[in-house]
Amino acid sequence: MVVTPLPELADHEERLNQLENAMVNLSCELKALRAHIDCRFKEIETQIETGLNSLRLELRAEFEAKLHEAVEKLHARMDAQHHQMIALQVAIFLALIALFAQR
Repeated sequence: MVVTPLPELADHEERLNQLENAMVNLSCELKALRAHIDCRFKEIETQIETGLNSLRLELRAEFEAKLHEAVEKLHARMDAQHHQMIALQVAIFLALIALFAQR
């Protein structure tokens, strides 16, 4: 004896099957979307790290250039003061010679 479902129940069975298929399809699409989002986040993270590294290198180069410029200015000032000290020593030496020459 084969039992056939009532026509109202057969329609519900078909609708339940469609809903189950839709749920499975949505679940697969959700997994694919999550995988895509994870991949994009990794790409963006890599791009950010690359950008930060290049910015860090640029800032370091700029800092080193400014530091080199400041050191060069300091060396120039030290050289100028060194020349002034030599000039003062020569002037004092000449003044001492003039004093001894007067005696």
